[in-house]
Amino acid sequence: MNELNGVFAIILASGQSSRMGTPKLLLPWHGLTIMEHTLQKVSMLSFEGIKVVIPTKNEKLRAITSMYPCESIINTSPHLGIGHSLSLAIRSLPSTTKAAIVFLGDQPKIHADDIQGVLGVFKQLQIRHSDNPNKSIIQVKYRDGKSGHPILFSPHFFHELISLEGDQGGKGIIQKNEQFVYQSKSVNNYPKDIDTPNDYHQLINEDIC
Repeated sequence: MNELNGVFAIILASGQSSRMGTPKLLLPWHGLTIMEHTLQKVSMLSFEGIKVVIPTKNEKLRAITSMYPCESIINTSPHLGIGHSLSLAIRSLPSTTKAAIVFLGDQPKIHADDIQGVLGVFKQLQIRHSDNPNKSIIQVKYRDGKSGHPILFSPHFFHELISLEGDQGGKGIIQKNEQFVYQSKSVNNYPKDIDTPNDYHQLINEDIC
């Protein structure tokens, strides 16, 4: 039996790249686009499904996602921010969903073991709290002290995620529900978002993970 039955991956990929000045997810890195590196890492696991939120009219990004086992969620209002993107993705999930694990499209150096770590904590919580496994938020605690994606939300928080707007994403929900937040400890440093030309220049000068 697939332990990831009912667990959906969400990749947020509809940002406007305003600080980069060009669509950052289409930038090349080690023979692939940044988006493809993220898709490859996520699609290595047998999730129930992968939902990728992409902006309308970005045919190149849609063509890339069509090559992977995922469903594209078209965001017609990317200017409304990451909260709106996450809301769209959560709305698309079936009622049988057990958890949603959220990724950022612009983190190509995310580590597979960190994804597995979050899922491992979720599995432990399901066993430990079999009577009520529905209240959990799990994020990675990186070696450099930062916490962040991938972040798993159980269905208890879906109604709050659906109501999100703006650029805060799920940060406010996490802060408001600290008693339900769990950490998956990582031996890796936080995989930096690629937001600016300087971020990209640093990325291409590093060895592939």
